[in-house]
Order: sequence, then C-alpha cells, then structure tokens
Amino acid sequence: MGTFPLSTSVVSWRASVVLLALLLAACARQPVQFPQPDRTALWTAHRARLTGLQDWQFRGRIAVRLEKDAWSATLYWRETRDTYTLRVLAPLGRGTFELSGTAAGVELRTADNRVLRAVDPETLLRDSLGWYLPVSGLRWWVRGLPHPGAQPDHLGVNATGRLDDLIQDGWQVNYQEYRAQGDPVLPGKLSLENGAVRVRLVISEWSVAP
Repeated sequence: MGTFPLSTSVVSWRASVVLLALLLAACARQPVQFPQPDRTALWTAHRARLTGLQDWQFRGRIAVRLEKDAWSATLYWRETRDTYTLRVLAPLGRGTFELSGTAAGVELRTADNRVLRAVDPETLLRDSLGWYLPVSGLRWWVRGLPHPGAQPDHLGVNATGRLDDLIQDGWQVNYQEYRAQGDPVLPGKLSLENGAVRVRLVISEWSVAP
C-alpha cells in the first residue's frame, strides 16, 4: 500500500509539541532564580526612618535577672527630642521609680518620693537601687538601632532590612519579634545579655508622633 504525505499543519503541530517538551525539560533542569533583596539598602532606609523619630513612647513589661536577684515590672517609656522619662511600676511598689533625663543629667524619683540626681542613668540606678540597666544604650536598642556613641562589634540584618541581633558595649541584643503598627516597624520583643545580667523586654503598644 502507498503512504500518504503528512500535511503541513500536522508537521507543524508535531514540531510544536517537541519544542514545548524541550522547553519544559530545560526549565526542570534550571529552576527559576529570584533576585535576593539588597539588605544593605533596606537597612540604610529603615535606619534613617528610625533615627528620624523624635517623639515616641511605649508600654510593656521588663524582666531583669542579676546574679543574685531578679525582678519584673511594667514599663512606660516616653522620649521627646530633648528628654526621656521611664516609669517602672513593680508589684507591691518594690523597686517602683521614675527616671527622667536631659542632656544636663538625670533625676530619679523613688516610691517614697526621694529625688536623687547624677550625671548618667546607669550610675544613678546602681548607686540608688543597686540595679544595673543600660539605659543610655537601651534608648536606641529598643527602637532596633545601635546607639551612635560606639561602633557595634556585630550587626546582624535580616532580609527585611531590620536588626536580628547586635553586640555593642559588651551587650548582646537579640530581636525576637517586630510589631507592624505603622511605619517604621518597631520591635515587640527583645532580650539583652551582659555576663550575669539578663534583660527581657516585651512591648505591648507603641505610639509614635507623626
């Protein structure tokens, strides 16, 4: 019996099927590569927004563990361009105090209304209450920033351009959670460690002035 020549349309169809199969095989061998985010650029932009905050406050819980002591309290923190105020409300009044500071110095008001003054907050807290809290650095770390007074020994930036962790002034700061309550995104949980001193801070609410 004789053979019939294939029509042009059938040949074209078969060629298309073969070409499609080859393309699919090539795709299977070479998975699609997506560009990685530029962490440096994201961090630079995020850092600029954080540094620009001049009026902010938060409410949360703080827990401090020392070598031979531990305490926890509710913490209210308010900062403006020139001043900062921390109110620490401990259970049964134990360790309750208000700390306020300006460029000229700091003032501590105790639960029994004593007023104490010093040049820096760390000295004032240590001498008056026997506690050590790195307030000068924490003013920046709590926003997810290294403080400008010293070069960090380590700065870990994640894929979103925010800090995962940092080491500065001997303190290891880790960020466990951020709270998306506007722009910029601010920390929700962080921990600090320096030798036997450990601090954990959980922020329940941020308020930032426009």
